[in-house]
Amino acid sequence: MRRPKLIEVIFRNLVTKPSTVQYPREKTEVEPDSRGIQYADLSKCTGCSLCSIECPADAIKMTLIPQEYEVPKTNPRRLFPLINYGKCVYCYRCVKICPVNAYIVTNKYDIASSTRYTSENLSLATLKKVVSS
Repeated sequence: MRRPKLIEVIFRNLVTKPSTVQYPREKTEVEPDSRGIQYADLSKCTGCSLCSIECPADAIKMTLIPQEYEVPKTNPRRLFPLINYGKCVYCYRCVKICPVNAYIVTNKYDIASSTRYTSENLSLATLKKVVSS
């Protein structure tokens, strides 16, 4: 008489390695063309608001650049797109609609956090701070 298949499956699974990856302890490779976070290069951004208007998830709000940063003459309104990554659906419409190609795209995907994560620090890092004398 043959053993039941269930016992065979149980025994086989007891002696084999798990097929799941123990993320985040074990990092996985990311495809180079995967869609990760994006942010605006404020040295190119004109503050035109097209990305904010086009965003289907309403994840982009135009925000004033703080006074301690030098703003290019191409951005007279001193506005920049602030992306709330918790709302973003990573459709990249903002990247495609930008008339001056100001968006920098990455394949960084592991941004889960209990705090609100935005593009503010990444975008503002593309500007120089005003030197006070």
